[in-house]
Amino acid sequence: MRAPTWWKDLQRLSQIDIRWLFIWSLIYITFLFLDIIAPGFSGTALIKYIGIFLCISYAYQKFSNDYLLIFALLFTFIADTILVWTPFVIPGVYVFCIAQFLHFMRLTKMRIYDVAINAGVLSLIFAIGIAFGLEPIYAIATVYAILLISNVIMSVQNYRDRPKHFRTRCACYGFIAFICCDLCVALRFLSLTGAISATTLPIVAYFVWVFYLPSQILIANSSTFEPQKRRRKIAKNKRIR
Repeated sequence: MRAPTWWKDLQRLSQIDIRWLFIWSLIYITFLFLDIIAPGFSGTALIKYIGIFLCISYAYQKFSNDYLLIFALLFTFIADTILVWTPFVIPGVYVFCIAQFLHFMRLTKMRIYDVAINAGVLSLIFAIGIAFGLEPIYAIATVYAILLISNVIMSVQNYRDRPKHFRTRCACYGFIAFICCDLCVALRFLSLTGAISATTLPIVAYFVWVFYLPSQILIANSSTFEPQKRRRKIAKNKRIR
């Protein structure tokens, strides 16, 4: 009986990055458990924060030439810092927009003038929203949603074009998990504002992080660049020849 594709991917990833997977798994299981037995424990936020920071460290160590991936993860970390540790929601979402735009650039392999055009269009959408009386948080959230949905579409398309490529699959699954996380964030916001029943708040708040850390781990593994160790091995073989 042939093993399913997802199991082969899990085996491949575990063979390459077993130490990182162990650390991430330990962090993931720990904060999910703490969120159930001690939902008000302040140390849980720090554990989650460390998990996101490790995604940047991992990408920098393994794909040091993939600057767009590293900076996208860095801006994600900065956005998390703003949203978790400060009351400044709009700047936090704005920084998240930068992170999503960097992901969009690498998924689409944009040229310079394409970057300027897309940035201009997104700025125009934000300006139009403000001009029509939309609150700034909803205007910037609209821009963010457009970028995230675009990244999901592009990652799914790239996966369809190269279904056997492990890293396109990581990007696809990662951005799907990302949008699931943000749907939970949106439901949490609606619960807090009273737009939907407050009874859903503990559930959606819990599932935010069920999806979020896995999304960042998968995205950190989605680089199209060769891993650092493999590049060194190829260079060494060339020197021997």
